[in-house]
Amino acid sequence: MAFAMKPVSSPRLHPKELLMWLYLAATAMLFAGFTSAYLVQRFHDFWKGFEIPPIFWANTGVLLLSSYAYARAQRGLAFGNYRHLQLGLMTALSLGVIFLLGQVIGWQMLIRQGLFLAGNHKAVSYFYVFTGLHALHLGVGVVGLAYWTFRALRYRISIKDSLGLKLMGLFWHGLDVLWIYLIVFLQLNQLL
Repeated sequence: MAFAMKPVSSPRLHPKELLMWLYLAATAMLFAGFTSAYLVQRFHDFWKGFEIPPIFWANTGVLLLSSYAYARAQRGLAFGNYRHLQLGLMTALSLGVIFLLGQVIGWQMLIRQGLFLAGNHKAVSYFYVFTGLHALHLGVGVVGLAYWTFRALRYRISIKDSLGLKLMGLFWHGLDVLWIYLIVFLQLNQLL
């Protein structure tokens, strides 16, 4: 089903979009602070490395595919293709849930190796904190995606909702960027 679209463009940044950018900057600063603490402790004698389970890398692909699906949904809205909007949102939501399940499986793999959050192994503790905080943010994103997907499936999204979808997209894509940074940073530090 197609619907008429007239993109609304404004040269100015919408206040809600500014707030989303500020939120993303604050989240980046939170993780930058943890990164700094990690690096300070990383080079002490008591530090022990560990092998990151491969599922965390597979999850990276899942999250990137989810972001691509969300971009397709946004394109569907922009071009009046409701079916693409619905499929894109459903796919992004499904992949977001799969990512979270993959995180749980990865944490269980660490636990089976005897690597716990509150152990004497600081590298593992930081890994849990980094990936856990990211999963918490992603869980919020999944709730947001579920809201938009539910509305799309009930044909309750129109061009006036493009700002809301754009904000959701900024949040979702921001989580992708954050995850790529985290997994690469953590992997590089395991190799050093």
